[in-house]
Amino acid sequence: MRQGFRLLARPGEFFNQLQWSTRHWVILSAFLGLAAIEAHVGRQQELYRAFATLLQSRAGLGLDTALWIVTAIRLATLVAGAWAVSSVIWLVGNFFGRRTSHRVLFRRLAVVFTVFLAGYTAQHFADAIPALAVVQIAMYLWAVVLGYFAIREQFALNHLETVVVGLFAVLLVTSTWHFTNHVAESAARTEMARTLHVVHPSAR
Repeated sequence: MRQGFRLLARPGEFFNQLQWSTRHWVILSAFLGLAAIEAHVGRQQELYRAFATLLQSRAGLGLDTALWIVTAIRLATLVAGAWAVSSVIWLVGNFFGRRTSHRVLFRRLAVVFTVFLAGYTAQHFADAIPALAVVQIAMYLWAVVLGYFAIREQFALNHLETVVVGLFAVLLVTSTWHFTNHVAESAARTEMARTLHVVHPSAR
């Protein structure tokens, strides 16, 4: 409860103390839990179902098992991508500021990613609940603010250096997110077209 208050009222102090936290698993669990929810309610859910259907037809698995496997792969990919993104930010931040622990940076960015993902998830319900559109914008803005403090505390940067590294981080996260979604959609369409061609080889 106290840490939650610091995250809202004193984000700089929160991220400063986070480097000594021994409860990284709580942060990672929150990130994975929200990612699992997003996978089931987000705009990509039909894509995951298409992959699950392909896996079901190719491997002879039940649909529920195939969906579980696809979701697990999605979560593993998300964690790997977050780790890769944090690695690039760590390299850039070390160039501008002090050299620090990559593990601590990932711990800090996991909080930022969780807030960003909460805003992205809220976006899927905005049509049904218009008030969530405001929540979505607030979460995005708060993720930017938290990212600023996370990077500043990590590398001991001044304001300008923090803004430069922060803008780089935002561009990196958004571009990789859209790129991976585009690759996944293209792969799904290719596999579905190939499956339809196998089932109906005479179709042109």
